[in-house]
Amino acid sequence: MRLKKVEIQSKTILKTKDKITQMTSYIGTYGEKALHRELKWQLEPTGEYHEVQVGKYIADIKIGAEITEIQTKSFHKIRDKLDAFLPDHKVTIVYPLAHEKLLLWSDGPGGDVIRERRSPRRGSFYDAFWELYQIRGRLTDANLRLRLMLLNVNERRAPNDRRRKKYTIIETELRSFYDELVLNSAEDYQQLIPDGLGEHFTTKDFSAASGINIRNSCLALNVLNHVGAIVRIGKQGRQYLYEKAQL
Repeated sequence: MRLKKVEIQSKTILKTKDKITQMTSYIGTYGEKALHRELKWQLEPTGEYHEVQVGKYIADIKIGAEITEIQTKSFHKIRDKLDAFLPDHKVTIVYPLAHEKLLLWSDGPGGDVIRERRSPRRGSFYDAFWELYQIRGRLTDANLRLRLMLLNVNERRAPNDRRRKKYTIIETELRSFYDELVLNSAEDYQQLIPDGLGEHFTTKDFSAASGINIRNSCLALNVLNHVGAIVRIGKQGRQYLYEKAQL
């Protein structure tokens, strides 16, 4: 799967950050982190439709019958929320994924940066499969779509004496947008099938082609099979054998 860089003007992000500062008193807290906040203002820059009560839940953004939820992790925690929203609303889950991280170490929360380096790891859309697996039973709902966003981010770290690790992540901040993938149909999910696979393939083949480990490849194939992007056609030895669905 080839990635295509998305050009976003840095002025847009700076303007959004200024607006966040100006509107702090307007925003409900709800344990909101910087990345979640910045994306919400990027997606709906007026603030008029933020934090809307829908039944017993709060929607991040609600415009008419359309709801946008920004979920940075732990998709299992929004299953009940989705079950409440989906019957009567079009729901978009925005899932930010770190493509490139600039690691910033400080001498404490809000302190000066004392060291920085770029993480050698590069994230990809394949990193989404663990979370997608948590809500796989809802992925085929006609009212649900996913927006996977690859972002370049700053990851701020500070000393932590209470745990084994010397440092803990205190904040993740948006630096720039890299790429985006919208998933709304089986055809869309087929974009997550890596190039180089033969007509028939196993978990091991998928792992080799995508560069992700066997465990995550198992999750990926489970999700792709569930949404109808691939078809399980039998076994090759002890492994299931798949092929791309003809849509």
